[in-house]
Amino acid sequence: MKAVYTTCPFCSCACGLYLQSDDGRLLGTAPSERHPVSHGRLCARGWHAHEAPLWGERLTQPLVRQEGELCPVSWPEAIRCAAEQLKAAQADGGVGVIGSARATNEESYLAARLARGALKTPHVDCGLRDTYWPLHTGIAQGLGGALQGTLDEIAACDLLLVEEGDLARTHPQVAAGVVRALRQGARLLTWGPVRTQLARLATLHVPTPPGCHGELAAALLTAVAEADESAPAPQVVQFLASARAAGVPDPGDELRQVARWYLEAWGAAMLLAPVSAPPEEMRAAAYAWALVARAAGHARRPGSLVLPLPVRGNLAGACRMGMAPDALPGGHDLADGAARERLARVWATEPAYDEGLRAADMLARLGGLLVVAEELATSMPKPPGTDALGRLKALVVLDAFATPTALAASIVLPITSLAETDGTAINLEGRVQHVQAAVPPAGEARPGWEVLAELASELGLADHRYASVADVGAEIARCVPGLDVRGESALASIDAPEASMGNPGWAAAANKPNPRYPFTLAVDGVMDWGEDPLVAFSPTLRRDSLAEAKRFPRGAVYLNKADADAIGIRAMAPVSIASATAAVVLPAVVRSDLERSLVLVPFAHRAQVAELLGSEAAVAVQLTRA
Repeated sequence: MKAVYTTCPFCSCACGLYLQSDDGRLLGTAPSERHPVSHGRLCARGWHAHEAPLWGERLTQPLVRQEGELCPVSWPEAIRCAAEQLKAAQADGGVGVIGSARATNEESYLAARLARGALKTPHVDCGLRDTYWPLHTGIAQGLGGALQGTLDEIAACDLLLVEEGDLARTHPQVAAGVVRALRQGARLLTWGPVRTQLARLATLHVPTPPGCHGELAAALLTAVAEADESAPAPQVVQFLASARAAGVPDPGDELRQVARWYLEAWGAAMLLAPVSAPPEEMRAAAYAWALVARAAGHARRPGSLVLPLPVRGNLAGACRMGMAPDALPGGHDLADGAARERLARVWATEPAYDEGLRAADMLARLGGLLVVAEELATSMPKPPGTDALGRLKALVVLDAFATPTALAASIVLPITSLAETDGTAINLEGRVQHVQAAVPPAGEARPGWEVLAELASELGLADHRYASVADVGAEIARCVPGLDVRGESALASIDAPEASMGNPGWAAAANKPNPRYPFTLAVDGVMDWGEDPLVAFSPTLRRDSLAEAKRFPRGAVYLNKADADAIGIRAMAPVSIASATAAVVLPAVVRSDLERSLVLVPFAHRAQVAELLGSEAAVAVQLTRA
């Protein structure tokens, strides 16, 4: 039996594991005992990381749609047709490139290079970017640079502040680090709309409705400023002034106690999980939390950290590689002259420097898309229907699996899966880690970096010959000084200039008392693992999502038990949810861990309440028995 060391592809903890195979066939996984993240442990997803590449519905040959059907063609013909369709779409409505947290750093970099360099389009983005990058940039702007740290440092802190989005499920190794710190006597503050298992272990849990996480940060910053006798930084003074003008409430005795703990702590970890909120609101809230760390003296203190938590695999890497409509590779500003000069020199062409559309807007406004290893239903705030994909003049998809997006494509270019790929990924710590092939490619599938390089050449970009994936890594290092993806365990950090940001008005209308609409409706989470191909094609991991879909084929809604009792709604009974503009009826799931006056809809069922929410993250609603 052969065992090949690689990186777990699921959450952004990115544990080290071994893929086991025999005679070119995957058999299972085993944890790496010495890996600095996993330390010999894996969650359920990690233990079954081999299943989708082994049993999933694979794409094994290039396909071109002819008379409505996807038909096999040769690789040269597929590349030529893809280039022709993308060029035609660019001339008629514009074209965009959407990447994925499933892609390696090298694949994401070449996708960004193809977009801005070959297609000359600024419309480049990756799925789920808006759930992470606003947090990262908000923190960096508040601190003058990202304050990164390791999971081991989390376990050594004596105070932890956690935006709780159920870390035990979304980031198991982070949750394990928090629990280790608690066992050593650390204090824990959690906030969020659900009293999760981790929240029940907290020294203090602050019930926080959707849309109020920034307001809580402003209140705690007020308490820290009151308790600290030293002069606050100008950014803190300006922010507090705007927050008070916006009506941030008095911190109260509990937050004043937390402020004293924070000022006394020798090592403090602040962990910000992604939430369902507009990107600008997330960035402003992260900026506020960064100022809390700064005001408490933890901005540059060894042993302290402020860490945003990407929800999916290599999301941090995709953002750093330039898969963003408003940033260049390395996370550099579009107007950064030095970054522009480097890209033009390395790419041997003048790239597109304009700000582009976000992924969700591309579907509605562009004529064509190139999608790299992304299932669009997994990452879009509203899942795209067949009409949205069908209106595209060109939909070129690179993927290893026969996802709904791939099956709707005009051209399919099969690429290797996790188990067949070489490259690198960046985890939530900023740690660069290797991904290594354990088995041969399936059928005619080729490495994604090879396909993207050949397609860029066909589109007219100067032909850069890559003998191996390491050559792509060397080019990345030339484009982004200080970010070398060729060395295992190198930390990739991005600094940002300090910024002053006023309070945009935290409390959304949905969170203010409204006698007619006393409840707040929001979507639970920012993604559904059941829609992810690595789960959907795993016989073991997909069981929960299949059971949920069978139990609630038309969706469901979560209610607090006391609220349900007050209205007279029993478990599984239909409940009418009405806003000022729309209404929907869904079966009720009654929960005791949910905060009062909150109505949550699972992310997988977000389409059921799309009309109620519109473009908002949360809306005021009323509940009645249906």
